[in-house]
Amino acid sequence: MYQVIIGATGISLANKLATLDTQIRDKNTEIRENRTQIQAHTPSGMTLDTFLALTEDSAIDDKIASKEQELLAARNASAIQQRAPLSPVALPTTPPDFSEMLGKTLEGVSSDAERLVGEHIAKHQMAERGEAWLSEGVAYVVDSTCPYCDQVITGDELIQTYRGFFSDAYRALRDAVAGMKAQLESALGDRTIGAIEQTVVKNSGDGEFWQKYCPVTPPSLPTAVSIPDAVIGLRDASLALLQTKSATPLESVVPGAGFTHAVAGFEALRNALTVYNEAVAGANSIIEMTKKSTSATNVGEIEGALARLRAQKARHTNEVKMLSATEARLQSEKATLEADKSRTREELDSHTQDLITRYGQSINGFLDRINAGFRITSPSHTYRGGIPSSTYQLLINQVAVDLGDDATPTDQPSLRNTLSAGDKSTLALAFFLAQFEQDAGKANKIVVFDDPFTSQDGFRRSQTAYQIFKCGGSSAQVILLSHEPSFLKLLWDLAPPSERKTLQLVRIGETNTTIAEWDIEKALRARYRADMDTLQRFISGEGRPLDVIQKIRPLLEGFCQNLYPAQFSEQDTLGVIVTKLQAFGTAHPLSVISSDLDELNVYCRRYHHSENPSAATEAIDDNELLGYVKRTLKIVGGLL
Repeated sequence: MYQVIIGATGISLANKLATLDTQIRDKNTEIRENRTQIQAHTPSGMTLDTFLALTEDSAIDDKIASKEQELLAARNASAIQQRAPLSPVALPTTPPDFSEMLGKTLEGVSSDAERLVGEHIAKHQMAERGEAWLSEGVAYVVDSTCPYCDQVITGDELIQTYRGFFSDAYRALRDAVAGMKAQLESALGDRTIGAIEQTVVKNSGDGEFWQKYCPVTPPSLPTAVSIPDAVIGLRDASLALLQTKSATPLESVVPGAGFTHAVAGFEALRNALTVYNEAVAGANSIIEMTKKSTSATNVGEIEGALARLRAQKARHTNEVKMLSATEARLQSEKATLEADKSRTREELDSHTQDLITRYGQSINGFLDRINAGFRITSPSHTYRGGIPSSTYQLLINQVAVDLGDDATPTDQPSLRNTLSAGDKSTLALAFFLAQFEQDAGKANKIVVFDDPFTSQDGFRRSQTAYQIFKCGGSSAQVILLSHEPSFLKLLWDLAPPSERKTLQLVRIGETNTTIAEWDIEKALRARYRADMDTLQRFISGEGRPLDVIQKIRPLLEGFCQNLYPAQFSEQDTLGVIVTKLQAFGTAHPLSVISSDLDELNVYCRRYHHSENPSAATEAIDDNELLGYVKRTLKIVGGLL
């Protein structure tokens, strides 16, 4: 009855509310389906809202890579603690007094001796080995004889010159030159080159290890730098100068362009190795920090931080961005729908509250007039189950009883078990009358009551009929359908003769029904009603068979006369009626039952004195009679 009460405006608002509820449910389905797709990208243990709130970070890849290194380091903490850092390269050096050695000369050697030795060397084409050969030869002079030809050389002026020239100072200088050569070969030898190369190779391997655990850049030398070329180049150039110095120890040896070029290459190598060692120191600083951090790290915390970074990256992929945009749009659309629903609900509440209050008063008014014996509490507006409706309680002897529902226990008072069928019909009628009373357009409406007095108690008959009569005064027309002729008679008597009409639905044969005039006055005459009651009681096992038989023909005669008074007069017997129907032929509506009427007439003749002198002694078969009684009541519509 809720939609009846709230009227067209309320129904429109209620329908709009229902539509909005449906749209919100559909929107929730869209949101749920979209969130399911987002959830596929959301890490385990992270809520979807937290995932969507993650901000975009342009450096996310670098942070992930760094955190992955940190995690790998944490998982391999033991190996990291045991691994040594990188090693600096030992820089190659030259003897610090090398240049001084090349420029050194001997004091006290006369220029004549130096000239004579030089001329002798030149004369014999001794070239660079001359001085050394002569110096060594002087040392082999024994007993003033020549170590080469064994001739006596006493008093030889040239030999004396050699002895003065190749003095102890000269030999000391020669020894110093020889020592310098040994230092050069050691400082710039293959072992030095191998040590440098081995350190570089080892650092390269160690660097690859450390790169997995911390952001280090393994040190490397420029590709243009060649360790062997630089070291060997300077070594060979230096030894060549020493060779020259060894041959002419009294002369200052001036380095040439080749030596200068070798020194430049060597210095470039030293500079490159210095930069290399600086890189080693920087890497070792990071390595040391990594060692310290991994000694007390928490793998679980790092894994969690890495998972969040990866989630942060996943959150801002193109696919998730599109899903997130859809989420925002759907949530906005849902918020709009919910705001609209809230406004509509407020409008409906405002519209409904006043109406249902007035309806409650009207319903109780009609319940009082119909002598209901109970009332309802003031109705209230509710959204139980999400559907707008009204609710109320029954007041029976001033005790409030909830309406209840199908789930209400049978031992708990409710509408189902506190009101009789008649009471329920009365309540429904009061609702309808209240609706009609509030209907602004009732003057143009036709009101149909379908058996409104079914199951109602007799003391409510007159009031019910009167309320229906009042509806006729304020509407275009009232149509009352009922199985209770006596109840119809109450309304018939209230209505002015010019404003009333009675019709009946009449079954003709097995399958046909027609609408015909109905004489309510005649139908309610005592004999006609009494005859039908007699037949109906016989079906229930009451009554004398002969009395029952004698009621069949009068009842059928009255039925036909009431239905077609212009064609059958009150004096027409059933036999006359059958004859007329046969004359009318199939055009007459009752032609389909003419055979039944004829058979019933023949059956009844056997038990009427005017037609059968032995009627009083004619045997009556109860089962046969029962069949004819049922056929009779079926024709006149009295078979319950």
